Amino acid sequence: MRMRSGPDVPRLPTGDDASTSLSVAGSLEQIERCRYPTGLYSAVPADSQVIIDVYRSVWIRDTIYTLLAFEALGDLQRLQAGVYALLDRVLLRWSYRLDWRIVEGLPDKEMEYLHPRYNADGSEVYTELWGLRQDDAIGLAIWALSRWQERFDLFRNDYEDFHLVQKLIWYCDRILVPHIPDNGIWEEEGPTKTIHLSSVAAVAAGLTQAARIGVKDIPDRLHHDTVLKLQELAGRESEDHATDLALLTLVWPLGEDLPIPRATLRDIVERVEDELAGTRGVVRYHSDTYNRCHDGPPEWTMGFGFLALAWIALGERERGLWYLHRLESLVTDTGELPESWCRDPGHQRYFNSPLCWSHALHVIAAKSLGHHTADGPTASRASGRGVAIPMPWVREIPAGE
Repeated sequence: MRMRSGPDVPRLPTGDDASTSLSVAGSLEQIERCRYPTGLYSAVPADSQVIIDVYRSVWIRDTIYTLLAFEALGDLQRLQAGVYALLDRVLLRWSYRLDWRIVEGLPDKEMEYLHPRYNADGSEVYTELWGLRQDDAIGLAIWALSRWQERFDLFRNDYEDFHLVQKLIWYCDRILVPHIPDNGIWEEEGPTKTIHLSSVAAVAAGLTQAARIGVKDIPDRLHHDTVLKLQELAGRESEDHATDLALLTLVWPLGEDLPIPRATLRDIVERVEDELAGTRGVVRYHSDTYNRCHDGPPEWTMGFGFLALAWIALGERERGLWYLHRLESLVTDTGELPESWCRDPGHQRYFNSPLCWSHALHVIAAKSLGHHTADGPTASRASGRGVAIPMPWVREIPAGE
């Protein structure tokens, strides 16, 4: 789980002068702050004043969500540059870890998995190690690389770029996805290190997308067992807890590549919305202890981005727009979307800002809804407080009905 301790976090001004706004151009500026000279992207900009040091690292998962923003905008130059940096400085550079697991199977030590995060230059991180088995990040990499090859023909050659996807699939097979607990999207340890539906789904979607670009050897065991596990979990994130923000990834971006009924996807969105959505974001899950504030878990800004995109994927654009507006209301007075806000809306406290993939989700949702002009926001905002925005799809029931 990301970071056990950290610096003092700021408290925002509470007067009317705290209001600000967020445009797509503003989000792109924050994303650019996250780009290192190497072309890799940090989770939070290295120059941030509100950051735990480890967030200067480069995560495979965070990078892919960031690059999806460039895809949404049709900015193929930046998409290509980011993909090649990820390939050359991380995935191809450390592919010997894939080779060893393909040959040897499960490792004796966690260190022997393909690492989920790296330094700014793509070198491996050897301090503050935790959560080294993150099957969702591997599945997401298979899915995204295959998607971008299918749509934009981004691979430079067959023997390295294309074959890397094949090796990632063999790797998943040899480390026994989905039968071995992984750390999941939230990098959990202890009791919450378990088999996660969001991780299994990422691998399953990756296999579907890889087949479409002609990857020939998709092991029958891996394909059969991931689909079976999707059915067994039946919309529950894990044995530890049923409802989790990570489940929204099954609806967007992976929904079209998963054999999951639309009714189940809708149930997932409604459960997350009903059980976890708050005033300034979405709680990851009820028993979350990371960055607890005012005796409860914080609310993650990316949650409103995922809810916006999930409702758009389900054809409910009005609900998607409502969550886009709510996401835009969560900026700090400097125009940043932090990782999370304290659960108490009266407490102007936030953590790790700006979070690069929160801004990426904002860009994607705004573009999906056609609200992507660079010269301004799509709704009025109040910095970090959450805006009371009407829900026009909710019918008021007259008294006595």
